[in-house]
Amino acid sequence: MDADKNENPQLPEALGSAEYRARLTTKLNCLIAVLEVAIAKISKSMDLPGANEERLLKIRSNLENTLSICHRAKQTLDRTGGSKTIGTKTGERTNMSARDYVELSSIDEYRKFRSMEPIAKEELQSVDFDDLARRLSEL
Repeated sequence: MDADKNENPQLPEALGSAEYRARLTTKLNCLIAVLEVAIAKISKSMDLPGANEERLLKIRSNLENTLSICHRAKQTLDRTGGSKTIGTKTGERTNMSARDYVELSSIDEYRKFRSMEPIAKEELQSVDFDDLARRLSEL
């Protein structure tokens, strides 16, 4: 019973557990690495003769968007520390900084993320990181 509880903890209470946060961070780091490798492979494939550039651009764009979401999730996880509040420690929204802009691929992407709400607790509960990593590694 305890093993099952440890594998499927109840959020947001689980975010207060250092062990669970460490496992989640490891999964996010693995997913980020898989996405970065996939993006590099797509970019390399685009240089090959006869490459379907339109299709590869769409795939790369989707991978980059997913990578941005993963980075946001990781930043949120890192920022919240042991806090049970998702977003900032006070639960208040903060404006994106120049540092945030540097981590994004374009000004349009910056504007898009600046206007978005922080990732909600409910969104974290619905993510199956193992399935997402598996699907992305199949690309």
